[in-house]
Amino acid sequence: MPDLLIDLDNTIYSETEEIFSQIDLKMKSFISTKLNIDIEKAYDIQKKYFLKYGTTLRGLMLNHNIQPSYFLKYVHNINLNPITKNLELKSEMKKLKGRKIIFTNGTTEHATNVLKKVGVFEEVDDIFDIKDADYIPKPNLLPYKKVVNKFKIIPHNTIMIDDIKANLVTAKQLGIKTIHVTRQTSESIKNNIDYEFSDIVSIIKKINNKDIFNEN
Repeated sequence: MPDLLIDLDNTIYSETEEIFSQIDLKMKSFISTKLNIDIEKAYDIQKKYFLKYGTTLRGLMLNHNIQPSYFLKYVHNINLNPITKNLELKSEMKKLKGRKIIFTNGTTEHATNVLKKVGVFEEVDDIFDIKDADYIPKPNLLPYKKVVNKFKIIPHNTIMIDDIKANLVTAKQLGIKTIHVTRQTSESIKNNIDYEFSDIVSIIKKINNKDIFNEN
């Protein structure tokens, strides 16, 4: 049975505008206050850094010497009530014999809070967060090498599940199998993506039933 590297936000739970909008607003507010600029300029910087560096935080650290711990605590101080328990996911994850490792650009504290809300915290074997990655985010190759080394992962016997295609491209370079979580699944899948599904429950079911990657 393969090991799983599972992204957190918009992957372990279904994409929800209510969560995204809260984090988005927190980031803009933080940037506006710290850099003493208006919200519109803060938004421009937020998106520019995300696209260039993989996370807004990385751009703030490199260009403005922002300390990561305060930023992360601030932006993750949100209302998680829109996230509901997923008993079906819990059941499917419990059946899966391979390791289940959360691989996130967020913090372990945020991941723990989310996993408990979804109801699958007990089914997760470990969490590899942005601090473990020395604040270098996916899709940079370095955190992938770190997570592989830390958990002695065998790439060809590992599946990565993520909602961001760029993150899966790097995984594929290491020989890790890839599944994209997206509401807009397409018949034409690019070379770096092995499968696309609209939700994680469907993915875990397929793996448990050996309907995908059945060579393992």
